Amino acid sequence: MSKKIYADADADTYGNLNATTQACSAPVGYVNNSTDCNDANANVHPGATEVCNSVDDNCNGQVDEGVQSTFY
Repeated sequence: MSKKIYADADADTYGNLNATTQACSAPVGYVNNSTDCNDANANVHPGATEVCNSVDDNCNGQVDEGVQSTFY
């Protein structure tokens, strides 16, 4: 029985929800999950460390949370 699998263009093991195929097992370049929020950057995926770079590194919908400093 085939299942939906997701393209992983950046090879970070997190797939692109909008790039799918049906197969019995994942071919090269595909994974079983669809949680990558930026499949063009292997450093951006769920669980990634958030860094101060104006990017949502950990795919939680927030940018640079917990890593900014207040300057006076």
